Amino acid sequence: MSSVELAANPIGKTSRYLGGFQIMPVSIQLAALLLASASTPTETAPDRAMIVKAFDEVVFVPIIKSRPDGPQMGVLRGNPNEGPSDMILKMPKGPGTLHTHTADYHLTIISGEMKHWDASSDESKVRPLGPGSYWFQPGGEPHADACLSDECVMFIHWSGKRDGQLYKPQ
Repeated sequence: MSSVELAANPIGKTSRYLGGFQIMPVSIQLAALLLASASTPTETAPDRAMIVKAFDEVVFVPIIKSRPDGPQMGVLRGNPNEGPSDMILKMPKGPGTLHTHTADYHLTIISGEMKHWDASSDESKVRPLGPGSYWFQPGGEPHADACLSDECVMFIHWSGKRDGQLYKPQ
């Protein structure tokens, strides 16, 4: 490669390469700079404050008040009734039922062994997942979760309101 070469970039414009580095047109550089500066907060907003919480400080409450021995959540950030929010969920051993949520969520297993599947999957063929395993669940899509251990503990980030509805096939 010579010190300066011309090459077509993905949007069809010609870019220059100098010593192996791409020289982008000034308009692209300016747009990238403006976008980066627009998304950089100049002040710390209340919902952007640092949060540090030891696991033994998390306050767990039953998700279903009439089932105190059922799943329990400990809110770490945000309001699950409005979203977005982060929480730790503890779930006792038990089978899963197909259900949906309005919002997307990201889940990472902290302890225990679980299964997660969608409406088109056969639960018996779903691989068990252990600590460190992750899934992303799009809102509105039917799925089920089962805790295979005595207790499963997971971290969940909700993109919106935390809710749940039993899935009724049509």
